Amino acid sequence: MKRYLCPVLCAGLLSLASSGGSAQTGDGAGLFAGWQKEDKALALNLGIGAAVLGWGFANWDYGTGGPRFQDEGWFGRETDEGGADKLGHLYTTYLFTHLFAGQYERWDFEKDEAIRWGTLSGLGVSTLIEVGDAFSDRYGFSYQDMVFNTLGAAAGYLLWSYPELSRKIDLRVEYNPFLDGDYQFDVTTDYDRLGYVMAIKADGFDFIENEYLKYLELHVGFRARNYDDYSDRPDIDLRKQFAYVGIGLNLSKLLEPHLDVPVFNYLQVPYTYVPATVRVSGPP
Repeated sequence: MKRYLCPVLCAGLLSLASSGGSAQTGDGAGLFAGWQKEDKALALNLGIGAAVLGWGFANWDYGTGGPRFQDEGWFGRETDEGGADKLGHLYTTYLFTHLFAGQYERWDFEKDEAIRWGTLSGLGVSTLIEVGDAFSDRYGFSYQDMVFNTLGAAAGYLLWSYPELSRKIDLRVEYNPFLDGDYQFDVTTDYDRLGYVMAIKADGFDFIENEYLKYLELHVGFRARNYDDYSDRPDIDLRKQFAYVGIGLNLSKLLEPHLDVPVFNYLQVPYTYVPATVRVSGPP
């Protein structure tokens, strides 16, 4: 079970919202003005790496032990987060990969080169966190987390490299602030409010010609609930895992005449879909 850099990820989603979906090329002004693109990329990676380590020493007990490994399991009901944290690792590395690749394109890297380096950078950040965890008494290096980090980097590479695939598929995170329960400061690990979604977009399939159907999506999602309460009161076990299939609205297409923002390709807005939910495990 890991904690990711909430401020970094939130800032990343905001940058997607403000980018208008296009990578602006050119050196521009600012801190990196006049630098070679390779030097900018190196500075960016070193800066984020230093931020990760600094945050880890300040908040995640880096340097208090280890190195040690920890077997966290996969999606079993008895795992710490019911598997939601594994999907969190996949999604976070996926998002980091695209954020890096988008920045590299803005710095005049070719598209193929940008996603190659973006994939390595995204996986590098998540690996650095995992290595730091190996030297923490609270956590430990989890090979399960690294498997899902790698899957997230691979998904990021594929959906960036193949536009026809990204027209059809999004990987998204949903955060629902309206659910009951205590709030956590770090929304990226508030699993009682988080869900992970793969959206298959009708607009990406040319054989679907009906204009109204093109606004629809097919969702496949997963959630785990009540694990935080169980960690405080193990005598009361209300842990549940849910999967769902649903029909949703493609907000990016819906807003397309007014806004061209890719943030809704990464963020699922609550209550914009109709789910058919199945309890995978847990009490009724």
